[in-house]
Parts: sequence; structure tokens; C-alpha cells
Amino acid sequence: MTEAPRAIHPRPRSVHELLFAPDTRGVLIAASRDPDAKMTFIVTPAPGTFPGGPAGPIAVKIPATSLAAAAIRHETEMLIDLRDADLGGLGETVPRYVETLDSDGLPALVSTALRGKPMSVAYHHWLHTARARLVAVDFALAGGWLRRFQTATSGERTRIRWAEEVADQLRERWAGHPQLDSALIRLTSADHQLGDQRVCRTMVHGDYWFGNLLVDDGVITGVVDWEGGERSGWPLRDLVRFAVSYCLYLDRHTRPGHRVLRHRGLRRTGFGAGIRYGLLGRGWLPDLVRSYLRDGLTALGLPADLWYSAALVGLGEVAALANDDGFGSDHLELLASLPLWPTEGKE
Repeated sequence: MTEAPRAIHPRPRSVHELLFAPDTRGVLIAASRDPDAKMTFIVTPAPGTFPGGPAGPIAVKIPATSLAAAAIRHETEMLIDLRDADLGGLGETVPRYVETLDSDGLPALVSTALRGKPMSVAYHHWLHTARARLVAVDFALAGGWLRRFQTATSGERTRIRWAEEVADQLRERWAGHPQLDSALIRLTSADHQLGDQRVCRTMVHGDYWFGNLLVDDGVITGVVDWEGGERSGWPLRDLVRFAVSYCLYLDRHTRPGHRVLRHRGLRRTGFGAGIRYGLLGRGWLPDLVRSYLRDGLTALGLPADLWYSAALVGLGEVAALANDDGFGSDHLELLASLPLWPTEGKE
């Protein structure tokens, strides 16, 4: 008895042809309502759909707006650059570009799907962020991957102009904001500290927060969503982004006005209480945050005591680049309210 011939599936040209092809299975894993809204599917295509391409699942990112389409085009360029970079073993932790498909006239990105769960899943488990050992593992994983990535993509050493660039971005976006001048004073102070230093520019993820880090069996198996990436940028961006984003949500599961369990001195009192606590508070988590930033600066060949200046600029960058105006304004006001110099141990 002869085996029946395997069906031949034409290579899809559009998202519709891919998602609705016979023997194709897919699940929606993310959707947003931001100005650059997108939908992301994990798809198991029929065998032979992409000849010479991945044999396993793929990720399909579909834009809903022209702004989202621009972000997807940029991410596509980043994935191609990452493919061509000499990342060594880290290459397995970065999505591989597969194809660009049509989605009602807008480009949809097809890339390999990576195994693992977002670190955010464990982060929001009951008492995860209340346990020093678990949080220390998160910071060690994020810091370890980032140091390897920065070493692999290290380029020209140049004087740091990060604070100056962020200040220009804030002026452009937040002209007339009542807290702009106070925020700019903090960035000027940070620039006085950072501007005399030189650092090797590296490839930059641009949104290196725990929701974009995939973890499996105690290791980082993927770093996804490269829409904000740079081929050659300031490595401090990713270092600071992980720390401040991790602190931001420490009070997410606490009622307003109440103490955050196992974080003495932290209460849920308005936006950014966790960030202020992580940078200026007293306890095991603030110690860990400051140690993480200092170690990251040292690995880049920079003085460890610049950690606070870097953190101020990182907050300014979120204010300048956030998709949501409210989120950006909240970061601007938080930056404007912080002291010019760190007062470590303050509750």
C-alpha cells in the first residue's frame, strides 16, 4: 500500500492566507489598544509552508495602525541586524526573522517563536516579589544576559550624550508641562556626571523589562519585542530600564495606602512609589537594585557611583518615549520629584 502524497501548501503572501490555511493552528497571545496597537499570534503552520524556514511554531505580529506598522518595520530591521551580528550562543535567545506578510496593506512580521514564559508571569505570582531569593534570581538572569549581549555587540567608545538626548526629547514632547523644568534640572545634573565619561556603544533592546524576557528552567530562553531597538546605542538604556520597570509594579497587588508585604517603608501611595523605594529606600530590595546598577556600570567600564544619574536619565527616557501619554506624564512628574542626589537608606 503506497503512502498518500503530502499536501503542498502555497507560500502565503498575506496574514489571512497564513492564519486560515488548512492544517494551520494559531492562538492570540497579545493585543493592545495603544496608538501603535498590534496583535501577536503564535502559529503552528502546516508543514512546508515556509520552505527552508523554521519547522516549529512562529510568531506573527500584526499592526492595527500606521504607527504600529512603522514600529513593525523597525523591529524587522532590528531582527535582520541581530541575525547578522555575531551573538554566539545568545543568537538562540533572539527571534529569527522569517517573512513579511501583507495585512490589509500594512506589513506583518513573521519570526521564530521562542520557548519559555515571560518573567512577568512569575513576577505576579503571590509573594514572588516579597522573596529576596526569587527577586535576586530575576536580577541575576537579566543582568547576566545583558552583559553577554553588550559584550558581543560592543562597538565604538564615545562620550556619553544620553542625558542630553533625552532632555531634547522631553522638550519636544512635553513643552508647556508644569513639571518639565524640574525634570530638566535633574537631567542636567545627571549629564554633569555622565557627560565626562566614555562608553562603548552597543546594540540596544530599548524596552528591556521583565515582560519581554522569556524564562524556562531557570535560564533566559528569549528576549522579544525589539521595536525600540538600536543598532548602536547607549547600553545604559537597557540596564536602567529593567531596574525601574521591576520596581514600578511592586505595589500592584496592594490596596492603596497599605504597606507592601515584606518591603518595609513601601506603601502604595500614588504612581512610582516602588521606583522611589527601589532607588532611595532601605531594605534588601533597594540594596539589590543599587547593586545591580553598580555592577552593570562596572561591567561597562564606568564608575559604579554613577548609578543614580543613570537611573534619572532612564526615567526621563520613559517619559519621552512612552506610547501612552498618561504613563509618560507620570514618569515625568516622578523624575521631577526625585532629589538631585541619592539619599540612600531613606524610608
